[in-house]
Amino acid sequence: MRPAGIIGLVMTDPRWKHLSEGHAHGKRVGDAWYVHRSALTEEARETADQLAGTLGCHDRYDVLKVTSRRGTVSFLSYPTFFDEAFPLLREAWSLHLETGRTAHRQYAADGNPPLLHRKELLLAPDDSRATVWKDLTAEVEAAGLFTDTSIIGHRLQWAEELRAKGYSVVGHRLVAETATESAPSEGLLEVQRHKTALERNRLSTPVQALWRNGLLEGGLTFFDYGCGRGGDMAALVARGLEVGGWDPHFRAEGEKRPADVVNLGFVINVIEDVVERRAALKGAWALTQKILAVAALIGGRTAYEKFRLFRDGVLTSIGTFQKYYTHEELGEYIAGVVGREPVSIEPGCYFVFRTDADEQDFLARRQSVRIRPALPRYGLPRPMTPRTPRAGGKLTQSLTANRWELHATLVELYWQRCLELARLPTDSEFPELARVQARLGNPKRVLEKLLSDRGPEEMRLARESRRDDLLVFLALNLFERRRSFGSLSERLQLDIREHLGSYGTGVELAKRLLFSISSVAGIQAACEEAHAKGYGHLELADALFVEAEYVNHLPALLRVYVGCAGKLYGQATSADVVKIHIQSGKVTFLLHDEYQNLPEPLLIERVKVDLRKQQVRFFQYGSEEFPALPTLGKERFGLRLDDKSETSSSPELQSPANSPSTSAGNPAPASSGRA
Repeated sequence: MRPAGIIGLVMTDPRWKHLSEGHAHGKRVGDAWYVHRSALTEEARETADQLAGTLGCHDRYDVLKVTSRRGTVSFLSYPTFFDEAFPLLREAWSLHLETGRTAHRQYAADGNPPLLHRKELLLAPDDSRATVWKDLTAEVEAAGLFTDTSIIGHRLQWAEELRAKGYSVVGHRLVAETATESAPSEGLLEVQRHKTALERNRLSTPVQALWRNGLLEGGLTFFDYGCGRGGDMAALVARGLEVGGWDPHFRAEGEKRPADVVNLGFVINVIEDVVERRAALKGAWALTQKILAVAALIGGRTAYEKFRLFRDGVLTSIGTFQKYYTHEELGEYIAGVVGREPVSIEPGCYFVFRTDADEQDFLARRQSVRIRPALPRYGLPRPMTPRTPRAGGKLTQSLTANRWELHATLVELYWQRCLELARLPTDSEFPELARVQARLGNPKRVLEKLLSDRGPEEMRLARESRRDDLLVFLALNLFERRRSFGSLSERLQLDIREHLGSYGTGVELAKRLLFSISSVAGIQAACEEAHAKGYGHLELADALFVEAEYVNHLPALLRVYVGCAGKLYGQATSADVVKIHIQSGKVTFLLHDEYQNLPEPLLIERVKVDLRKQQVRFFQYGSEEFPALPTLGKERFGLRLDDKSETSSSPELQSPANSPSTSAGNPAPASSGRA
């Protein structure tokens, strides 16, 4: 429904022209026009204030943004517009004039909000305040700080750019820093980076994630940038991979050479020099041909209290430097340096794909449910029955009558591939397709015969599952606003046409699915449906607990709900159990020690994602104050083959995993951050 007071205000309306046309001043960025409210014409201000009033921000916005092509008006709050040289965005309201759709977002000042450059352009030409600001812009340009505009749009990246170039901003002036202006103690401190290298007896977190997602298969080469003592390299060599690595302390002689997959695991967080830190990330990206894995430590301000502050991180008691990131901050830093949006994998770990098509294929695969076909129907080839000639010398048995038994293995491979794709495969998707044609006949008719012989049920389920996979994939792409959204591989294009009719139809259906996660009734019904099908444990009408490996088996609505939380957390499979809160718009990810191997595993971490507030909170267990307690009855959270095995005992009573954050026995967040 459109907000009151704007019905009929579309792009042909004269009032739209007041906002979008005929302005000699203001700042243009692509199709968007920005102007301070004080510089609006009388007609434009009247229209803008009317629209802002429908959004409840009439007296709260400072800058108007108009995007002509989209027909969108945004109202931006910069409370320090006149006081700070580069003011931070605090709140934003937007309105699409044709559909009436609205959005509102808040930004934490201590997070990484967008900031405003060249603000003098937003004022009227005769505004005297713009003179000083123009001088500042000229100084910044002369210092080369605007050379790479892709990395200066947010607070943290801009602060790092200033630090890297040796400048600071005082008032509305650019000041060159000298070495004596740094903290005097820093010159006496030596960072022992090599002490951060660990002796590993298993793969590191980012390499485990690569392996778990099948990204180290198919003969791909691997390079470990900052390999430390080489534990990951040795493990992958033992698995037959072609591996290389370099480390400034342990493997300085190693050649930095390109590879399909490059790992930059826990490297940027131990480099105290901001210029060198960025150079390491850029260097790793330059070597990457397909996938770059980046991992860093995640922490909150509580971690800083245990160590000495040093530059933009902390210096530990053993002389090592650690830069702690929030998960979102790490993703934004990576995007700012390499120029591509990374894919969130788990807290503190991202993948960056070299091409849009590879990225989209990966995102689609991780939303897929693999269909396991029934056992082969034809079995092993039967012995041929002796053939006796009849009158005229012709055989009584035709050789073609037994072609299905003769080629039973080929039949099963073809059937399984058809079920996996939920459609006919192409030559590239099934290399044996030519043999099917030669031995069994036209592939389409072969599939028709198999459906006739075996019944349509398996294929019907496969098609329903694949359709849900595609809708979840498209919905989450919309939620994440990925720039690679339109760059789909040939296989994805085939799938969308086969199962959704067209790309446009698929996007519209995905939008409906995405917007439906705001319905509490819809979430509750989907949780009840999942529980009825044997997935997870429904705790009264409050939440569904389900093992992470079964998330892709849930109804599409819940998969999108969890996937949206994954934007802020990573893949659900990084956790052991997922708790879907029905009423509060939250998803909690629970991690245990040896969950798969122990009957009563200990809870060690709980990560709560608040989708409404776009906030992530980490709770850790295992200390003397907050001990790790066993989780009882974990079998309820998986696939229940017999509902009688369920008990009435509540997981809320058995484990601190789900106790409210205000309870006396609940640990304070280990770290938190606004997303």
